[in-house]
Amino acid sequence: MFKSLILVMFIALLVGCASTTSTPLSADSFIMTSKDPSYGYNEQNPVELGGFLFGSKYEGAHVEYFQNLLGPNGEQVHVKRLGSCCAFEDPSMPFGGGLLDKYELTYKGISKPIIIYVNLYKFVRPMAPQGFALQ
Repeated sequence: MFKSLILVMFIALLVGCASTTSTPLSADSFIMTSKDPSYGYNEQNPVELGGFLFGSKYEGAHVEYFQNLLGPNGEQVHVKRLGSCCAFEDPSMPFGGGLLDKYELTYKGISKPIIIYVNLYKFVRPMAPQGFALQ
């Protein structure tokens, strides 16, 4: 009897999880999405997640950012760092500039990965690039 009950509960759990579908996020989910279509998508307008050199943000800020980034229907976003690129000058920086990092973003149902650019030296309250949401 007990084994049967556990089996029924296990099957119900599997069926419940398998039938979960993603639904479009509400408009409120996109409040923290940039209105600028170039934000994050090109090296002249990167997502600025750094600042730990100046003590304004700790070095794990980019990890938290990517953990909270969602696809347009609430999908979990998978992130792959592609490496550093794109030297930039900034006289306010201790070294006079730095390199941006490129990240590849994918989620279930997307046909082609999306590349975004991130500045890990300078911090400005981050937004999600268009097509994404922050939770």
